[in-house]
Amino acid sequence: MNETLEPSASSSVLKRYTWQGQNRAGQLMTGVLYGANKMVVREQLSQRGIIALQIRVRREPIIRAISGPQVTQFLQELSALYDSGVPLLRILDVQLHSQTKPYFRNVIQTIRLDIERGENLHTALRHHPKVFDTLTCNLIASGEESGRLSEVLNNIVYSQEQRQKIHSQIKTALWYPAFVLAVAALVWLGVLAFVVPVFEDIYRSNGKPLPWLTQVLLSGSKTVREYWLIIVVALLLAYTLVRRWGADLLYNQLDTWRMKAPIMGRLLVLGWHAQFARTLGLLYQAGIPLHRALDIAAQTVSSPTMRRAIVSVTQDVLNGHSLSLAMMQYPVFEPSLIQRVQIGEESGTLSAMLTQDALHNEFMLEQGVKRLSSLIEPLLVVIIGIIIATMVIALYLPILNLGGAV
Repeated sequence: MNETLEPSASSSVLKRYTWQGQNRAGQLMTGVLYGANKMVVREQLSQRGIIALQIRVRREPIIRAISGPQVTQFLQELSALYDSGVPLLRILDVQLHSQTKPYFRNVIQTIRLDIERGENLHTALRHHPKVFDTLTCNLIASGEESGRLSEVLNNIVYSQEQRQKIHSQIKTALWYPAFVLAVAALVWLGVLAFVVPVFEDIYRSNGKPLPWLTQVLLSGSKTVREYWLIIVVALLLAYTLVRRWGADLLYNQLDTWRMKAPIMGRLLVLGWHAQFARTLGLLYQAGIPLHRALDIAAQTVSSPTMRRAIVSVTQDVLNGHSLSLAMMQYPVFEPSLIQRVQIGEESGTLSAMLTQDALHNEFMLEQGVKRLSSLIEPLLVVIIGIIIATMVIALYLPILNLGGAV
């Protein structure tokens, strides 16, 4: 049997240890724990009734072991069974035996063990910050405290499904043209490296002056063939330097550019506003204080510009300003969102107004992605056609001129 234990949200600076041990029944167990040193890990294992046989420090895995849709499915099953009156430990037993992913099975085993020891569900989930985010844990905590866990679980599942839908729509709109253009660029480089030199020999044997377009193509081919290693090294070096020292600056600049981008920028803004409004509304409905809800909602937004604005709004709210008044100071927030927030504050229906804004933005985003998808395919055909036409004209124009001269 395996067991995987992870840190709380504040333990990101702690070391990751893999361990092997035996429980009181003599069963061999393996898993992962986080702690400042081996003694701390050994103490944590002892509290769980496990005798440590081997403890080793290990690096974090590069690839996330459990995807967002898998977490949503877990919570969906948890919600359905809990609605049916099944005890929590029994629900975890069912999910433990039906889970096919070893890492996730280890996580469920750990959650069950901690709940069996008397911990609340949200406390047990907080041991796995790489699987269950702060938003999910805080909402479940409010549900357990208010006795509305079933309702909260249903809201979490719906919110995560909508968030994944938004991410999927934006990703589809961004990655399809990027992939096509990347393939076109690779084909272009292949032509420059292997096809153009063949035509260059034909041009050289002719001895005639070449059109400027052909000369540009030949110069590009020579640069690619003679300096490809220098180009690759320079790109890798630039990537390393930016990633180490200028990642934040570059990411902030890219965020500004993509917000101003035609069509695509508007879709991104709609997605960010929908995510922010839905998360904030869900947290506020669950009874979480507004400043704390804003702090958590900021973590779910991928735009640094909007995230900084939310942090500033949080500070203004703590200083006594209303949410709508604080949001008016930052142009990143849509006027429609501010108006709905103002109406919600005046009528006492802030959560409902935020949900309404999220639904509106999600609808507009879906329609925008559909329109973009219908336009992007013919646009890509035109772009690739221009690239191919330019290449063919540059290669064959000297040969056609030679035929005309004869």
